[in-house]
Amino acid sequence: MTARPHARPRRTDIVAARPRPLTTVALAVQLARGAFWFHAVDGERSWSGRTDSPNRDTAVLDAVLRLRAESPELDRVRILVKLPPASALHRHGPEVEMLLPGVSLERPTDADQALMRAAAAGLTADLLPRPPADMSPIVVATDGSVRGKVTGYGWLASTGDFGLLGFEHHHWQVGSSVVLIAELRAINDAVRRLPYRQLTLLTDSRAAITMLRRWTAGDDVLPDGYTTERRKGSAGLVEAQRRIRLQQNRSDARWVPGHQGNLLNEGADALARLASRFARRDSGLTGAQYRERAAGIAEAFSTAFRESS
Repeated sequence: MTARPHARPRRTDIVAARPRPLTTVALAVQLARGAFWFHAVDGERSWSGRTDSPNRDTAVLDAVLRLRAESPELDRVRILVKLPPASALHRHGPEVEMLLPGVSLERPTDADQALMRAAAAGLTADLLPRPPADMSPIVVATDGSVRGKVTGYGWLASTGDFGLLGFEHHHWQVGSSVVLIAELRAINDAVRRLPYRQLTLLTDSRAAITMLRRWTAGDDVLPDGYTTERRKGSAGLVEAQRRIRLQQNRSDARWVPGHQGNLLNEGADALARLASRFARRDSGLTGAQYRERAAGIAEAFSTAFRESS
């Protein structure tokens, strides 16, 4: 007689394997200073570093390998990364999955934008210049020069750091306050190029000081006639307004009379005039000569300022 089958009681000491939860990680990659830099976030943690990869696609894979090496628990991960349309990673998804089991590279959706912005912001912070060993305050003079349809601006710091730029302007775009705009652009460039340090900004434009104070008070005012629509990126003064407002605690603008012997102011004026002449193409200088002349002006006036202080 055949024994009738009986159901065995279920064993309670065996638990079915469950896959680890899928982790979503946003990845930002950028080529800077001769290497690829990456920053990744998942909402709670972040990873960052640099690779000497030969191209962007390889840099993405190297970043993911680094991320997995630092966090082995990420055995199932969805990597959100912006790739150019021609990226080979779009065509080789199966090969990527074989190389990186449990990893999928995906385009970010609208729902992923907050995480992508966090990764981009982290990468931007990673690439900021490191604070200098000397954090003593800096005095910076700024000035503008307008020659017909060409604007030039210049700034000179007590440390010898300097900047200048010349470019054509259009009255339909910037209005009639061209000299004021040049002053504000010079101030913005100095604040951008001299991070971390406390800055005393010297300008011979009372209108520029008034505008800066209104910006730091939260006013979005811009010079009369200045338009903000640009074919690419933000208008220069919109960027300046944002930067001055965010970094107001490390800068103090003061008025000085122009052409009255303030050595930094005279140096900034010389740089601004050099920039506008070069942009007009009537300076007679090559690009190399222009840069050499600017460096010589900056060195002479900043050295004289330090010796007289």
